[in-house]
Amino acid sequence: MLRIVADLGNSRLKWGRLGPDGGLRETLVLPTGETDAWERAWAGWDRAGAGAAESSWAIATVNPPLAARLAEFLDRRGVSRTRWFRSAADVPIRHDLDQPETAGADRALAVAASIARRESTPEPENKRDRPGLVVSCGTAITVERITGEGVWEGGAIAPGLGLSARALHLLTAQLPLVLPTETPRAWGRSTRPALEAGIFWSAVGAVRELVARQAEGLSPSPWLTWTGGDASLLAPWVHWEGSRVVPDLVLEGLARLAFGP
Repeated sequence: MLRIVADLGNSRLKWGRLGPDGGLRETLVLPTGETDAWERAWAGWDRAGAGAAESSWAIATVNPPLAARLAEFLDRRGVSRTRWFRSAADVPIRHDLDQPETAGADRALAVAASIARRESTPEPENKRDRPGLVVSCGTAITVERITGEGVWEGGAIAPGLGLSARALHLLTAQLPLVLPTETPRAWGRSTRPALEAGIFWSAVGAVRELVARQAEGLSPSPWLTWTGGDASLLAPWVHWEGSRVVPDLVLEGLARLAFGP
């Protein structure tokens, strides 16, 4: 049976097929509002003999209206095996949150996958017990704090690159819409490069400060894992020994929890 994991966010739908070993085989990034693109991806899997109608799905969502559209899309195609993760309360993970039902499932899944990675890493036992931080870079940038015992203590939420760019464009009279896709200079001699500099380096500064603040009181020094669409762009500018980028951490968490190791 075809097993599929999907992360339905505010700006994109990302889904991937799992191989026989439970690892991601094919990952697609699709627009959230364009069901035609969903249909083309579905048809491609069917043409490849993947048996899309007989598939089993695990889906994380932070977007209830689009989740309803995806549920309808799957229902029309005869998919009956779906498991939804709609908030952190749906993710079996140790935490110290006040209201897990209001926290994003994607945040919890990224934390769960990071903890699982730590525990399966072939390192001396004392390193496996290190605390950790997870930085997710999507529509929002989140930084999560994890104790050495594997308890998620919560985190911080800040605007991501795209969200900051759209806010500056939509809430002002003359600023254009720009989105840094590579590292800009820290200043610009005209409006567009000045916007790129401000959007990019303010995000870097926010992550640097949040990582440093959240690391306080954690001993030994925490490991740091990055994920999300903008992670590879921002991570090189936040210097942290041993940090790594895992682009599909949420999908990895879904695969582990819904379909086993």
